[in-house]
Amino acid sequence: MTITDPVRPVELEFDLADYMRKAMRVADLDVSEVAARLEVHRNTVSAWINGRNVPRPRDLRAFADLTGVPREWLESRPRESNPRPSHYE
Repeated sequence: MTITDPVRPVELEFDLADYMRKAMRVADLDVSEVAARLEVHRNTVSAWINGRNVPRPRDLRAFADLTGVPREWLESRPRESNPRPSHYE
């Protein structure tokens, strides 16, 4: 890429994991704190916020209540877990 090459716009896609990380950041909560308060394993919360797994509806509601974000804000996000990028294959 040279300086004269045009910059292509990037279309960003945000999923549930992205919004969960944002909610935790705004609420100033880390993975361990969320796990303890929701009574789930730390690895479970890590899987949620890294897109490897999707929380059950009741866990998502509890997460929203804990972080102070509207449930609808989280529930309206795409709920699929992230596929592995092709370069991981």
